[in-house]
Amino acid sequence: MQLGMWTVMGLLYVAPESVSKWTEEQKELGDLGNKWNQNVKDGPVVDEDDFVINYVGHPVSGAYYYVVARNDGYGWFGSFMYSVFVSTFVWEYGYEAFAEIPSIQDLISTPLVGSIMGEGMYHLEKMLDENGGLVFGSKTLGNVCYAFLNPFGRLADSLNFGGSTTMRFQTYQVSNAYDQNRYNKIINKPSPYETYNYGVVIKFEF
Repeated sequence: MQLGMWTVMGLLYVAPESVSKWTEEQKELGDLGNKWNQNVKDGPVVDEDDFVINYVGHPVSGAYYYVVARNDGYGWFGSFMYSVFVSTFVWEYGYEAFAEIPSIQDLISTPLVGSIMGEGMYHLEKMLDENGGLVFGSKTLGNVCYAFLNPFGRLADSLNFGGSTTMRFQTYQVSNAYDQNRYNKIINKPSPYETYNYGVVIKFEF
């Protein structure tokens, strides 16, 4: 997914201003930290991107984020929240904020419309699975449809080296409670602390 985002950033960087709406000043690579900070402070705003980019391109991206989580075992709500997280914090307030002010339309249409599209794409992919990956009896057409419905999943499958990856959300006690928590484990007494940090655990097995 990160590779895909970097690719999109590269395409926007070389695209004409009429497409990306990025001026030469916005494309300047110097002082990226201050540019990001200022763009985040100034947003979000109503952008001037073309209709196709705002209401087709961004929802499709949101659908792909959604499908990644949906195929990893999350329900529709968890997948929606994942799409919100990626589209908002990783893309809109992440990569793209180095060049432009976050967009109100993108913050809404990417996860919301994208998740609705993504649920439909998820079920179409399952129907394709049930049909043996064939479309009109063609495996080639089936692979093309798979690539459209779940491009990140197809890419991950092609890069599979025989291992597996799992992801889970986990809570952690605040760091200053570590010694107390360790002692409680020794005496087999549940920890009384109610304040937690939250994190994501990604596990690779080969």
